[in-house]
Amino acid sequence: MELFVGYMLRASVYLLLFAVAYKIMLSRKVNPSFNRFFLLGSGFFSLVLSLPHNIELALNSSENSLSTTYTLPEIIITATTGYSQTAGHIATGISAVPPARWLLLILSFGMGALLLWQLSRLLMIIIRFKGRKHQGLTLIELPYETPPFSFFHWFFVPQKALNVAEFETILAHEKAHFRRLHSVDVIFFELLRILFWFHPAFYYLRHELRAMHEFEADSIVLAQHDKTAYQQSLLTIHLSGGLIPVTNPFNVSLIKKRMLMMNQQKWQKPARNWFKIMFLMPFVLTAVVIQSCQMNSTETTSSDAKESQAVVAEYVADVVKTEELATVTSDSITDEVFTVVETMPEFPGGGEAMIKFMVSNIRYPESARKDTVQGKVFVNFIVDKNGKVSNVKVIRGIGHGCDEEAARVVAMMPDWTPGQQRGKNVNVSFNLPVTFKLN
Repeated sequence: MELFVGYMLRASVYLLLFAVAYKIMLSRKVNPSFNRFFLLGSGFFSLVLSLPHNIELALNSSENSLSTTYTLPEIIITATTGYSQTAGHIATGISAVPPARWLLLILSFGMGALLLWQLSRLLMIIIRFKGRKHQGLTLIELPYETPPFSFFHWFFVPQKALNVAEFETILAHEKAHFRRLHSVDVIFFELLRILFWFHPAFYYLRHELRAMHEFEADSIVLAQHDKTAYQQSLLTIHLSGGLIPVTNPFNVSLIKKRMLMMNQQKWQKPARNWFKIMFLMPFVLTAVVIQSCQMNSTETTSSDAKESQAVVAEYVADVVKTEELATVTSDSITDEVFTVVETMPEFPGGGEAMIKFMVSNIRYPESARKDTVQGKVFVNFIVDKNGKVSNVKVIRGIGHGCDEEAARVVAMMPDWTPGQQRGKNVNVSFNLPVTFKLN
């Protein structure tokens, strides 16, 4: 889950970058074919550039589930009184995956289901109203009022439109969509929506791509038809609702802009567009460098502790890097180590008992108190299949005896009730943040 969320964050940044670049450099000087290429590339490269640099490491860390290690609530130790407290309450069985991320996945699956539903609607129409071949397209006559639209080689048109004078113009327009494979673009962007349903830049790019489809089809039709007659056809065709979003409608709400583009018909030269693209390279390189720095960073500084309450589990899981957690192995444990299982291990007496145990045993080191050292120590340990605490180690510390003190108390823990997966006892990894705080 952590890998997926990180990937989506990087992809979202790239998508926004491409959208801004398009708006600044290409939105006014239009070359439909070139702009279409840029818009498709924006979606494709946003996905590709966001992939981890080390695919093997990413897959291994995902396989071992170490990047989402279950994190116990934070324990705070104060220097002056020795009083200890915890960040929030302990609730056994809390998932290491925050609810917001489950919501992200659920809505993404919902978008995928919506796409399948839209495609199924088209399939039902194709099956119900059998088509006939006409000038290279499969003409499907509909008995109800709807704007003409196409999807690959299928051309859907109301029966009443077959006898209007503008029918041949409509047909030429839809043939242009088919020959330029615009339906492939539409499907690609609908698949992107499964991932970027929340991203405003995606909807902007999708709108621009639909516009480029219309401009490109218009330019092809105008090469064989009179411009004035074609424009008159656009204005006289009656349009109604009921379009299926994954299709190419004959007319979207771009009539005014399409008219202006037809009158212009002097597309910007591709060479000049490529020259503009060169100005985008520094931004892309900057984003790549930032991504690399984030992936290779080994230190994360926490905010001032005096204003904040203790940090909850999902924050701790973010600041503990995958590379650091990947070291949690031992010769004494050869079986697979889990991070989230069906039945999580439990401290004797429950969460409150664990709090009391930590409070009664951990102390603020005198050397740290004298040197005014404070900060957060992350202790990783494994509750093995027998319930014993083992492999205790500090994965991030602050020194001056604080690391040793936190690890010492964790190692003193009594046997837990072991975790279970599919009815069998298993090894489960935990993170425990301990904050040493000066008053």
